[in-house]
Amino acid sequence: MRIAYSFPSTLKELESKIEKIKEQGFDAIQIPPIEPLKEEDTTVWWKAYQPISFQIGNAYGTKEELIRLCKECEKIGLRVYADAIINHMGGDNLHPLIPSEKVDPNLRNHPEYWKEPINVTDWKNRKDAIHHCMGLPGLNVYNQDVEDMIVDFLNKLIDCGVTGFRFDAAKSIGLPSEGYRFWPNLIYRLKKYGMFLYGEVIFEENPKIIDEYAKYMYVLGNYDGSNRQEMVKFIETHDTYLSEDALGYSKNWSTDKVINDYCTISQYYDNTLFYIRPNDTTWLDGRIKKTHELARVRRK
Repeated sequence: MRIAYSFPSTLKELESKIEKIKEQGFDAIQIPPIEPLKEEDTTVWWKAYQPISFQIGNAYGTKEELIRLCKECEKIGLRVYADAIINHMGGDNLHPLIPSEKVDPNLRNHPEYWKEPINVTDWKNRKDAIHHCMGLPGLNVYNQDVEDMIVDFLNKLIDCGVTGFRFDAAKSIGLPSEGYRFWPNLIYRLKKYGMFLYGEVIFEENPKIIDEYAKYMYVLGNYDGSNRQEMVKFIETHDTYLSEDALGYSKNWSTDKVINDYCTISQYYDNTLFYIRPNDTTWLDGRIKKTHELARVRRK
């Protein structure tokens, strides 16, 4: 699976690129988060990751535009994967671990729907990672009502024509071995079986943890589990290119480096994600198309 992510493109802007994306040998596009946002501002990338409800439609596109995009992609054999923000909501400006007043009251007014307002301090400590917040109000996805809302939201996206999901911050949600059935429950309850699911499990080095996530989804991360074909590999993402802190480590990389490194990983991994930088045509380079063609020949 070759996935292209053009961000912060709106759905309308993305629709204008799908023919070329298909010609370049990509199998799917990843759309930006589509939930209503605390601040509907497409000029600041991280605001797209601060939703306020499990509804469809924001500054990046409306529900109607999503349905249209999915139909146009279906015509040319391109899949549409939604970036699902299910782990947290937008925070209060003064107290970022407390839900913003803009958050849906059906969520905000229920203390049992939220994680304790403490930030993760040690990502290698699983109890810390799955029970505490990551700078924003963390949803208690282990609560049945919250799980129900998430499932309902994902199924509404499926009704729009979405054929897969990227789960943001999947690493922050516990596994069955840790006493939590969220992931198997979620997959069982999706309207469609066999969708392409991949979850963000970045900077996780423990192969046992990676392997357990891989039972439920392909793993988008920096390290491999025991089977590299269960991974979605990337050279850079929107985080590594747009972040102003240490996470933004790829912003000064040359386009040649990005292309060459992407072509290299495409030789070894069946599933890759290519980030389309804003106002950049690197993704149109002929080397990427050729790499995708060669990869298809090898798989046959």
